[in-house]
Amino acid sequence: MLKKFILAAGMLSCFLTTEAQDLRDNFYVKALSQELNRNIRQLRLPDLGKPFFISYKLRHAVSQAIRAERGQLVTPFSGPSETKTASVKLLVGDYRRNFDYLFDDGSYVLLPDENDADELRRLLWLETDRAYKMTAQQYNATMAALKRVTVDQKELDLPDLVKADPVVRDYGGLPPISGVERWKPLLEKLSALFIAYPQITSSACFLAINNGEEYLVSSEGTIVRKPVAQIALTISASMQGKEGSNIFETYSESVARMEDLPDYKTLEDTTRGLIKKILERDNAPRFEGSYLGPVLFEGASLSDLISGFFRYSLGVNRKSILYPDNSTTFYEDKIGQKLIASGLTLTALPHLKTYKGRHTTGAFDIDYNGVLPPDSLELIRNGVLKNLLNGRTPTQKFREPGGFASGERTYSAGVLRLTADPVVPFSQMKKELIRVAKEEGLPYAYIVRGVNVSYGQVPYLYRVDTATMKEELLTGFKFTNLNMRSLRRFMTASDQQQLWNQSLYSVICPQSMIIGEIELEAENSVVKAKPIIVSNPLLDKEPAVEKQKLKLKKR
Repeated sequence: MLKKFILAAGMLSCFLTTEAQDLRDNFYVKALSQELNRNIRQLRLPDLGKPFFISYKLRHAVSQAIRAERGQLVTPFSGPSETKTASVKLLVGDYRRNFDYLFDDGSYVLLPDENDADELRRLLWLETDRAYKMTAQQYNATMAALKRVTVDQKELDLPDLVKADPVVRDYGGLPPISGVERWKPLLEKLSALFIAYPQITSSACFLAINNGEEYLVSSEGTIVRKPVAQIALTISASMQGKEGSNIFETYSESVARMEDLPDYKTLEDTTRGLIKKILERDNAPRFEGSYLGPVLFEGASLSDLISGFFRYSLGVNRKSILYPDNSTTFYEDKIGQKLIASGLTLTALPHLKTYKGRHTTGAFDIDYNGVLPPDSLELIRNGVLKNLLNGRTPTQKFREPGGFASGERTYSAGVLRLTADPVVPFSQMKKELIRVAKEEGLPYAYIVRGVNVSYGQVPYLYRVDTATMKEELLTGFKFTNLNMRSLRRFMTASDQQQLWNQSLYSVICPQSMIIGEIELEAENSVVKAKPIIVSNPLLDKEPAVEKQKLKLKKR
């Protein structure tokens, strides 16, 4: 048994060594590494200090887009386009003091299409020279500014950057783009469904594919290559309503693979449903008065709500030693405090690549800085904040790299899961809403259904009569004070969970949820869009009989 274990370990070690060597022999890795090593040795100017850290990121992307309107392809160039960019991160000083979190250069240099190592290195050299001079000057200026202020010693003692263990990993290269030609006639057929509705003035079916491979090479010894696949299908339509307002509807499906896109029949039904809903909105009565009480969120409206509350809020914020942070919320100070209802638990699952047979779009193997994230991280347990997402910038309570960096100052859970207790069957949620509303003596309750608020779309709001359970679609409303704190009034959720994919982010949450205290008000817009002066030619056609009479008169 021991011999088998040793043999297996030896084979794994051999495989990893071969994989690492293959990665080091990669054209981009070789060019990046050679220029990085040259610069880390030679960069030095009097009075500007020597860089202690350099990293290069290179992105090789291939994108393709197809757009169809009213039965015709309208994409000017439907073939794939290729771009290559590189960025430089350079730090002066040392790990303890480099002010990395105070400054973000964020510049990129466009690389040639051809794989010319000399030209690639020349462009990197110029960008590295620029980054060094600017960073070194900022470092000197900040060191001088520190002498003129009084700083909390605890914050001053924190290092500005934490060392990361070097990682050499090849997660794969550029994902191929395939199956695009099959979608051209499908998008034409989908977009032709809008022709029968001339009152819809603008409509489109759009497929966007953005695949890439990203490289990271650093002076710490990290070398990473990883694939990135982003595919989004969007169907949108708009029309001017009777009161002059623009009514806009959209459907979007984000996937990681072309084969995960819905079939044509599903998309046809979705498009017809979108057309029906946009026409219903134009005839729906307006919300009047105000409401404070239970609201049932269903489908995409709930997933979007969860994403809006937590996607960008639960990352660490380093307190500045130079500038005031009056407008920043430091959730680190709230660790151990109750943020939402006791029945809710929130977990980051960055490695979760599939859920109930569907691929997630947010899963990642390694973060922006080349740090491996944990399999899971419990952010909120039973309503109490337990952890935050962090990268390599240390804070008082988060001293080690977390592996959740998605950019220089941004963090991502990748896949975020919200679980709830108590739960009831999805089919019972409406009855539960009515029961709660009756207990509060309310004649009506409200349901918000399937809409992506991220695209600026107004939610579908249905008023439910608590006596008859009859629903009525309303328009002209707005939410007041809808934020993370609203979840403190969570009441119950459905027992089944759903996966909702966005670009490079996924949310797993209940199919529906009742929040007990939501405030709604009438939207009283003083300024309205001016009506179209000239009538729509598709709605202004003369009947065939009238045309015939006109011809006879002319004779």
